[in-house]
Amino acid sequence: MEVEKLKFKLKKGKGSVQGFTDAAGITHLPGDIVDLPASYKGERWLEPVEKEPKPVAAPSKVEPAPETKPEVPLESPKKSKKTK
Repeated sequence: MEVEKLKFKLKKGKGSVQGFTDAAGITHLPGDIVDLPASYKGERWLEPVEKEPKPVAAPSKVEPAPETKPEVPLESPKKSKKTK
C-alpha cells in the first residue's frame, strides 16, 4: 500500500518547532521543505508547499453582435397635448 506524500515547509517564528526528525533520522530545521504523509495536512507547524490546484474556467469566446439597423424606431414620437 502506497502512502501519499506531500511537500510541507516547517514554519518559522510563532507556532513553529525548533526541529523535526523524520523516520529516516534526518533532522530538519524551520524553513526546510520535507516530504511527509498526507495525514500531516492541517498541522499548525507545517505549511503546504504545493497549493491544491484551483479549477480554471476555459476562456469564453465573445463574438461581436452583427450590426443591423433597427426597423422599428427605438423611441416612439411623443404626442403633444392640445390646449384650449
